[in-house]
Amino acid sequence: MIDHVSLGSRGFEEAIQFYSECFAPLGYQLSHRTTEEAAFGPDGNRIFWLYPVPSSEAVVGARAHIAVRADTQEKILRFHEVARQRGATTVRAPGERPDISPDYFGTVIRDLDGHTIEVVHWSK
Repeated sequence: MIDHVSLGSRGFEEAIQFYSECFAPLGYQLSHRTTEEAAFGPDGNRIFWLYPVPSSEAVVGARAHIAVRADTQEKILRFHEVARQRGATTVRAPGERPDISPDYFGTVIRDLDGHTIEVVHWSK
């Protein structure tokens, strides 16, 4: 079982604001913040971490992505809407993907640093 994930950001303050707004529909809040790190999660948990990265260091790996579960399709739609308003690009629009599973509904975005984030709801 995965305990938490961490991502680097060249725009640390912007990333904190981006995820604060995008994760709100999923029930994640900023639960910890210093000048060197920030963490998000539901109910005060720290499961999604951000760290500042100098411009000289790589920040994104090819084909890497983080998937977050949502308990309703509506929350996925809201996440996608907020992410797009905040400058994310859509990799995969919200919707069903019968090629993945008849129970799948999700979206995939690329955040301000180029990280790929998937939000998924499983109907079963």
